[in-house]
Amino acid sequence: MTTFDSDTYRTELDQLCFSDEQKARMAQRLKAAARTNKVLELHGTQSATASARSDEHDSDRGDARRTTRWSASRAARSQRAHRRSPHRIAAAIGIAAVLALGGGTAYATGTLARAADSLAAVFGAGPAQTELIDQIGRPIGASCTSNGITITADAIIGMRNAYAVVYTIEKDDGTAFDELTKNENGTYNLVLDGGGSINALTALRLGVDASGGTRYTFDADPADNSLQIVEMTRIGGSDVPLVGETLHFNATEIGFTRVGEDGRDLPSQAIVTGDWNMSFKIDYEDLSVDLPVGQTFTINGNSAVVDELAVSPLGATITYTVDATDGASGPTGLETDAEKRVGHGNFTVTFTDGATQELGSGYTSWQQDGKTVVQKTWFFDQIHDIADIASITVGDLTVPVQ
Repeated sequence: MTTFDSDTYRTELDQLCFSDEQKARMAQRLKAAARTNKVLELHGTQSATASARSDEHDSDRGDARRTTRWSASRAARSQRAHRRSPHRIAAAIGIAAVLALGGGTAYATGTLARAADSLAAVFGAGPAQTELIDQIGRPIGASCTSNGITITADAIIGMRNAYAVVYTIEKDDGTAFDELTKNENGTYNLVLDGGGSINALTALRLGVDASGGTRYTFDADPADNSLQIVEMTRIGGSDVPLVGETLHFNATEIGFTRVGEDGRDLPSQAIVTGDWNMSFKIDYEDLSVDLPVGQTFTINGNSAVVDELAVSPLGATITYTVDATDGASGPTGLETDAEKRVGHGNFTVTFTDGATQELGSGYTSWQQDGKTVVQKTWFFDQIHDIADIASITVGDLTVPVQ
């Protein structure tokens, strides 16, 4: 169910007031939208990761076996890094949507501000970060309600081979989720049975062979009764752009994790069951920049060649071919000895201020012509201007960005 309050919408539009600079920026965006016939539309999403953990999947395609391995330690680092207090962003995401063109859907300023705040809570709320979020991200505004709980898809942002969606979950009676507690890293122990994904037919058409990612729950505004869930999804095996595809969200249970007195994990407990379903378009501006390829380097003791390397304000992606092959994974598909895999190794970004971030060692891989092709895609802890990225390091190879 997609909700739209025309009275509130009209009142909020009446209260809009723009400076000359904002009007100029709006005009530029409207002209650009008109040139590209780009409009935002509301559309009226399947299995995903468990709360605050990474998922691992196995997938087969023809004779080539592809395995996705995401680092659990990376998920924990992401949870710690993203706990921030957001600030209301004056420049609403995709401001051209307020004056939608060509029959597109207009969004009330409340929807835009909520989308901007949601992304700022995840990727940073500084002035430079706000401008980048405004350029890359898009509001969604789709929602679904079941058994007194409403889940709203607030905003989406992305890059090559990856996207992130922020959802808001709230009780319709205005009460808080008193059943939940904060983890040591500041996130909440909410469990959502379901999530967002592209469907199997779309994945087959795009050549997607595996996907994985991270999900965690945070509170963007402690003063209200809602919580936010961010799903960061990485797609493996496809070089086809994701923008324009449909994302389907489906969930059947909302609950929370439990820990026994002895510290052991207990089965999760349901808060409510229901049927939450909605679909919307994947829509963001991919600002990825390609870097030089063809370099030979060593990773985990094996020789490899860079096939693709790109950076964006949100993260980095690399594909390389290793002159070695892996053995089979365990029967569960979960990697228990990842450091012995031929594609395992560091993937690090260095910024111009000297700071570094280890992006993660997890990856998607498949065997080809007696070698192993590895693909890694990771988000940065915060959004960064590409001009502030100095280099990317994989194995013993460092590639300058500038």
